[in-house]
Amino acid sequence: MSGQVRVEHTPRVAWITIDRPAAKGALTACMITALHDVVKELRTRDDVSIVVLRGEGADFCAGSDMGDIASVLDAPAEERRASFAAGIGGTIQPLLRDLLALDQPLVVSVRGYSIGIGVMFMLAADLLIGSETTRISLPQPRLGHSLDHGESWLLPRRVGPSRAMQICLLGDIVGAADLDRFGMFNWLVADADLESRTQEVVDGLLSVAPASLWRTKALLRPTLDPTFETQLASEREHASAGAATADYVEAINAQVQRRDPVYTNS
Repeated sequence: MSGQVRVEHTPRVAWITIDRPAAKGALTACMITALHDVVKELRTRDDVSIVVLRGEGADFCAGSDMGDIASVLDAPAEERRASFAAGIGGTIQPLLRDLLALDQPLVVSVRGYSIGIGVMFMLAADLLIGSETTRISLPQPRLGHSLDHGESWLLPRRVGPSRAMQICLLGDIVGAADLDRFGMFNWLVADADLESRTQEVVDGLLSVAPASLWRTKALLRPTLDPTFETQLASEREHASAGAATADYVEAINAQVQRRDPVYTNS
């Protein structure tokens, strides 16, 4: 299935849309690279005061494309480990760093499913607007590896360590009402009101002087301390080690074949 990362500009605002509705916003490797290129470019744009990230269609982002993931399953264990580590360290983590380093406020507008890397985008938001249809999942443990998008650092700081354990260890789908109760959103609205509420938030930000926006954000979200990089390095090591196991191959094959996995702890 084709897909793209679409960027539109209105005065002082960059609107980034994950445009792959037929695949529930699942991101191919090329789309992730394109998204990173967009974010890097926006970091240099003095004429852009606000960045909005959203999805096209009924879902925000159903994670990474399973076809891309499954393509490495036949490789030897150490090759899978190296491929996983390279993907995380060379693509995912640089994208996360640049999202968090944006001078402009990042507004994320979400409806429907948000899985894996989609949750990363939500956690990177400065302001998060959710629809009542929002559902998140961090299924990595059920897919034979571990957290790999910075969630281990970001999620406990958003919802607390106990809720983060619940969401991550079980890998269950968590609905909008629980997410709101956990403190995930700035605003939770009816699905029909998501676009209008997003526009209202953008209009409110536009009423503030651009320099005041970025200076205030800089004070509230200071440079990440070294423990962030330590945590990212730990994620990269654990996730890539998981990708080298037979259970990882079995978990992904079971997901693609829509059956229960049979693990061997190897």
